[in-house]
Amino acid sequence: MASIQHRQRADGTVAYRVMFREHKGSGVVSETFDTADQAEYFKGLVERIGGAAARAKRAQAHHEGGPTMTEVLDDYIDQAVDLTPGTGNEYRAVLCRSGLADITGDVGVDMIDRADIEAWVKRRSTTPTKRTKRPPAPKTVANEHGLISTIMEHAVRRGHRLDNPAKGVRLPKPRRHELDILTDAEFVALWSAMSDRYKPLVWLLGATGLRWGEATALQWRHIGRDTITVSQAWKHGGGSRRVLGEPKTAKGYRRVETTPAVIASLGERGPDNAFVFTNAAGAPVNYQTFYADHWKPACEAANLHPRPTIHGLRHWAASYMLAQGADIYEVSRALGHNDISVTTGTYGHLVVSRTRPTVTHATAMEALRPQLLTD
Repeated sequence: MASIQHRQRADGTVAYRVMFREHKGSGVVSETFDTADQAEYFKGLVERIGGAAARAKRAQAHHEGGPTMTEVLDDYIDQAVDLTPGTGNEYRAVLCRSGLADITGDVGVDMIDRADIEAWVKRRSTTPTKRTKRPPAPKTVANEHGLISTIMEHAVRRGHRLDNPAKGVRLPKPRRHELDILTDAEFVALWSAMSDRYKPLVWLLGATGLRWGEATALQWRHIGRDTITVSQAWKHGGGSRRVLGEPKTAKGYRRVETTPAVIASLGERGPDNAFVFTNAAGAPVNYQTFYADHWKPACEAANLHPRPTIHGLRHWAASYMLAQGADIYEVSRALGHNDISVTTGTYGHLVVSRTRPTVTHATAMEALRPQLLTD
C-alpha cells in the first residue's frame, strides 16, 4: 500500500509526497509531485503494478522525454487543416476538463497504458465535479474518452507508440432518458409568447427541425419557393468569436422541403447575402442573447415547466414527422444526421407501426381459443 503526505514549501506551494515500498520488506521511499492528482495517479500505479515498476516507469518517462498528451493534441490540431481555431480550443478544454493530462502530468504518451485509461474512466465516472457536485454524465465521459482515443491514434501515426491503449476500454453505460417533447399546445403557446422579431425563427425550427447553428446561418440565397438549402452553419472561432463554416455532418449539406407558407412566414425577402434572421442591430442572432432575452421569457409566459431547450424544437419536429407516418430514413435525411442509427437511437420508439405486429399476433391467437375449449 502507498500513502500521500503533503507539506507546504517555502514559496507557499504544496508538495505531495507518495510514500511506498519498492519491494515487500524494503524500506519506505518517496516520490514528490506538484499536484494532488499526479500524486493520486502515482499512488494508484504503485498499488497496481508495484513500487519498483511504478518508479521505473516514472524514471523512464523523464529519461526518454516523449511528448505528453497535451503536446500530441497540439500537434494533431496543427496538422488538421479542417479544424477551426475555436474547435481546436474546445478540444484543449475537453482534455483539460477530463483531468487525464493533469493526472499523468509530464509522463509521455508512450508510457500511458490500458490500465491507466481504465483507472481514469473509473475515477472520472465516479468523482463529483466541482461545478455540479455530481459525477459527469456517461455521455460526457464517452466524449472525453473519444478525444483521448483520437490523441492516442495520432501518437501511433506519429510513431510515438505502437498501439492505442484507449481502444476497446469499457465505458459507463449511458442513462436512457425519455425525450421531453413539447405537446402541440405547448408549441403554440411558446410561439405566441415569443417576441414578434423571432416568431418566424421559432416557427421555422419547429417546421423543419433545423439545428440552431444552421437556421441562424441562413441567407436569402438559400431560400427557395418551397425549399431551404443548408450549406453552412455557425462554428466556434477563436475565443467567443463565431465563424461561418460547414454543417455539423457530411450529410448536413441538404435541401429541406417545406411549404410556401413557411417561406412566406420568414418575411420580406432581402439581398441574397443578407442573413434571414438578425437582431435589432441587424447582426446575426446570438444564441446566449436570444436565450436570455427572448426564449426564457417566452417559456415563462407560456408557463412551460420544466423549461424546454431550443434544441427541443428539433425533437418536436422529428416526433411530429414520425407521428404523421413519415419514413424514418427520410426524417434522418431531413435532419441531416450522418447515420440513420443516430435517428433510430433517438426517435425509433416514436415510429408509428404500419403493420401493427402485436395486434396481428393477438388477432391470430384468437384462433387458438376453440382448440383450448375443445381440449
